[in-house]
Amino acid sequence: MSKITSYEVIRIINRKPLFLNDHFARFENTLASVDSHIKVENIQFGSMLYKCISDNNIENGNIKVEAVYDDCNQSIEYVCHEIPHHYPTPEQYKIGVPTKTFAYERQNPHNKIWNQNLRDTVDKFIADNKIFEAIYVNSNNKVTEGTRSNIFFISDGNLVSALEKDILKGVTRKYIIDTAKRIGFNYLEKDIDLSEISSYDAAFISGTSPKILPIAAIDNVRFDVENEKLRLLMQKFNEVVNQNIGQ
Repeated sequence: MSKITSYEVIRIINRKPLFLNDHFARFENTLASVDSHIKVENIQFGSMLYKCISDNNIENGNIKVEAVYDDCNQSIEYVCHEIPHHYPTPEQYKIGVPTKTFAYERQNPHNKIWNQNLRDTVDKFIADNKIFEAIYVNSNNKVTEGTRSNIFFISDGNLVSALEKDILKGVTRKYIIDTAKRIGFNYLEKDIDLSEISSYDAAFISGTSPKILPIAAIDNVRFDVENEKLRLLMQKFNEVVNQNIGQ
């Protein structure tokens, strides 16, 4: 028997799912990549989330929606449950977080398929090195993304990301790019060689839990966590989050 688990993690703020429609769209695309005959309705996805919020009385937290597909009998089971969340502290947002590089390359970066062996290996690496996140570097020595996050670099008025084809297209990432363009950033996608990261002024990771979190260092390369453009982007993105949940 072979089972494939696709999933989405959605942040709940004041009992409301953040960026709900975007998470559904990615969930739908991942399921289609597993089996083109799988269909899930937006209303079904939303109903699972709101039932989980209600049943568990979740005010703020993270919910994981899983689709467990059995390719032997072509059946699918949906599971929706609250998961532990680890949001950055105010101090981490202020002083940034340490990270280290980790050699790994996703085979299907656009799909959220659970890999327990990889997760265990990466979690041990993060714990052993006392870091907040590990940053994937592929076989060509290019920086791609974090293990649970996307990564961006800032230089002058440029916001730089790895090529979209090489990374998971994060929901938070999409809104950060839109916000950055709106406030005057020039957005670039490119291969980012590990040897060149010291040329950037600032760096940050993004994701469901961290939102925009400054990086203090990648390995021994340090970044400016007080960078004015970074701080402006953090402020404006938080406004987008508040608008999305109706605050």
